[in-house]
Amino acid sequence: MRIAVVTLTAVLVLLAVGQGGPEARTLRVPGDFKGVQEAVYEATYGDTILVSPGTYKVQARLRSGVKILSSEGPDSTFLWNRRWHILQLSGCDLETEVSGFTFEGKGCNICLPCTTGAPAITGNVIRDSWDGINLFRCNALISGNTITGCNRGIHLEYSDPELIENRFSQNGDGVSMIAGAPVIARCTFENNSRAVLIFGHSYPTIGGSLTTANDILMNGYTIYNKGLRTEGPLYTDENEVAVATHNYWGSDCPDGKRNRGEVAYTPWTNAAHDSVFYDCPEAPVSEEDAPE
Repeated sequence: MRIAVVTLTAVLVLLAVGQGGPEARTLRVPGDFKGVQEAVYEATYGDTILVSPGTYKVQARLRSGVKILSSEGPDSTFLWNRRWHILQLSGCDLETEVSGFTFEGKGCNICLPCTTGAPAITGNVIRDSWDGINLFRCNALISGNTITGCNRGIHLEYSDPELIENRFSQNGDGVSMIAGAPVIARCTFENNSRAVLIFGHSYPTIGGSLTTANDILMNGYTIYNKGLRTEGPLYTDENEVAVATHNYWGSDCPDGKRNRGEVAYTPWTNAAHDSVFYDCPEAPVSEEDAPE
């Protein structure tokens, strides 16, 4: 009897493997669904939601492994809501992607909240929300986005995301963090009240080489560092140095007074990111001022 049970179980397992899981689908909006929200509710792991140009009211939670993409990009495809959030990501893995939308966040708490996981958020325009993107224990890849007009462009807690080639403009804080270790590379920060705000036991990588240099231009403060130091397993109340070397600060002689707290920003780069400076270059002397 026991042999028969084992054999039957093995057959059922082989049948299940042979059938595989459900095939990945492409769900089209508005072709298959009238709105984005309905498609998000329907989509399961491996599915792609392809959204045609239009303006869609959305307040939904995206499942892990689902890609939601616009067919024509952020100039013609808009997602909006006036309450809480627009698109929530929770427990989403590396196969999850949000790409090519304009998130209209006026009146919205957070356009894109992410709790745990590591989704990709790429090529979007995110504007006029309290938080453009909010990460909690979320190690997302955030690349090629423009974030503007938010109180906090990206706020992260206990998260180690990669922030690559994003543009932050006219926000309160471009990036703010508590106990995070983000990589910030090839981003542009312009006309924010603070480009980067650091709290808690945070260890961001800001620039660090010619190939990862950021452009940090015309902000009220550049790096506002209130970070705290750890010593081995111990947390201390000592201030930590924020390392932000190999970035372009808007001139060949950056104004260190725009930093707050301990910030190591030497060496810095030129605008082309192909040379470094350890000291401000001497100003050229005019003929009238030249010594005889």
